[in-house]
Amino acid sequence: MKKTSIGGQALIEGVMMKGTGAVAMAVRDENGQIRLETTRTKDKKSWWAYVPILRGVIAFFDSMINGTRIMLRSSEVFIEDNEKKATDKKEKGMGWFIFFTLLISIGLAVGLFFLLPNWLTGFVIDNLKWDLSNFVKNLIDGVIRLLIFFIYMFAVSKVKDVRRVFMYHGAEHKTINCFEHEMPLTVENVRKSSRIHDRCGTSFMFLVMFISVLVFSFVGWSDDALIRILSRLALLPVVAGLSYEVLKLLAKSDSVLLKPLKAPGAWLQKALTTKEPDDGMIEVAIASFNAVLAMMQDKSIPEQKFPKTMPLKDFRKKAEELFAANGINEPSDIDWILCEATKLKRDELKDNIQITPYMQIKAEKMFNDRIGGKPLQYILGNTEFFGYKFVVDERVLIPRFETELLVDKALKYINRDSSVLDLCCGSGAIGITVKLKINCKVTLSDVSRDALEVAKQNTKNLGADVDCVCGNLFENINGKYDVIICNPPYIPTEDIQTLDGVVKNNEPISALDGGADGLYFYRKILSEASGYLAENGILAFEVGINQADSVIELADGFNLEEKIKDYNGIERIVILRKKIA
Repeated sequence: MKKTSIGGQALIEGVMMKGTGAVAMAVRDENGQIRLETTRTKDKKSWWAYVPILRGVIAFFDSMINGTRIMLRSSEVFIEDNEKKATDKKEKGMGWFIFFTLLISIGLAVGLFFLLPNWLTGFVIDNLKWDLSNFVKNLIDGVIRLLIFFIYMFAVSKVKDVRRVFMYHGAEHKTINCFEHEMPLTVENVRKSSRIHDRCGTSFMFLVMFISVLVFSFVGWSDDALIRILSRLALLPVVAGLSYEVLKLLAKSDSVLLKPLKAPGAWLQKALTTKEPDDGMIEVAIASFNAVLAMMQDKSIPEQKFPKTMPLKDFRKKAEELFAANGINEPSDIDWILCEATKLKRDELKDNIQITPYMQIKAEKMFNDRIGGKPLQYILGNTEFFGYKFVVDERVLIPRFETELLVDKALKYINRDSSVLDLCCGSGAIGITVKLKINCKVTLSDVSRDALEVAKQNTKNLGADVDCVCGNLFENINGKYDVIICNPPYIPTEDIQTLDGVVKNNEPISALDGGADGLYFYRKILSEASGYLAENGILAFEVGINQADSVIELADGFNLEEKIKDYNGIERIVILRKKIA
């Protein structure tokens, strides 16, 4: 077994590893990508690193300061309020923020683990009038301190977010143990390794609690609570220094004689502060360890940095260069993606707006999706239709302007007493819009269960009380309707491959393919629609280019009500009325 100087710290959705001359943070962002930040540090130890006790005191405060800084840095990548908007305020005063965070943390720790136990011990002794030696009083103080420490650790381990940090803590230990046992750093090998490590901070905290009992015993027990408290605060650095030396001794040896001293810390790690990680957490820990190891072995490897907050002007320039390099000339797409990432309206995108690391990561993922040919609407997860925001993804077609025209014309035939069927509903944009505009009875129907899930999500988001039916065209449809509106698949099969790549490679083919001549679904619908339409009922279709007359020819039993051109002058809407028997 080979020992390593590399140690670590669990972060928010990540792991920090620190070795001689290098530090690495690996954090998994909200898109599932592992982000790395590496920093080079001094190779040589400072003079105080060779002075017993003093090195422990300095290492203790150094670990608190840098630990807090690193934890906050990792949170910039993963944790941020998704509803938080970008502002024009620049990030300032991080040093002061860390200072006050540390001050509050130290104050809480001292209050909870030193002042409270001391006060409780004094209260018990004063009220029970026990005649006890100073050593016993300090022993009671120490026992109460340990009990509070155990209760505190147990309580925080039950908090969901803290539990995830403890899982990353387990991944950190397992990775180091795997390396020290000279096994390749694979997920499988790391998973089999122990999550208990002798150099763990948990063991250090226990040693501080334990050694404080011995140290405080030498100063006696003053009846003045203030003197007791001040004396303990003054000796706290000594306690930390001694605990550090003991921890180093325990970590260097596997002697059976030292196991009783290691046991409490190991038990705390196993029971409370480390949890079994999942494979993704192990991957993060391995990435962090390998980054530090590589930098220790090769001094030429440059540092990596997480993105830093920057003005929107600079970030937009990077996006424009990225789009131009990939042959995309869609500046408006950049704007809409920035709106989604910053939670700002388009007219609020000012040059001095500050784009945080979280926003940059989110936007960069969307930029890359767009470059890869994904439609903007799927990237944003929504689209505007008739002034309403509809959820859309790869399960449904993206509603087009022609479909808005279809709804606009169909609304003339609908009133509050009408019963309307949105056949082949997809996202539900047609039927839900009718419901929101007229508030009549509306039914959505589609053969795709996936599409219906999207439609149901839109009904919930927009507060539209409609019925949803899964079936192939009129399958499972009951009753008669005053108006049936339908935008069926109408692209001829052989033309599918000639469509723009953004369409054919992303939108569902089943919602595009209209059979050999593109008229398959019109034939089926027209052959059955009369049985589901009320007397004098309306059937409104969106049709493909040059299909209007062909659809009309198929419409036996219907009279042509309207044939409507789209905004480009192409006949795209056919409205038929059921003939009176």
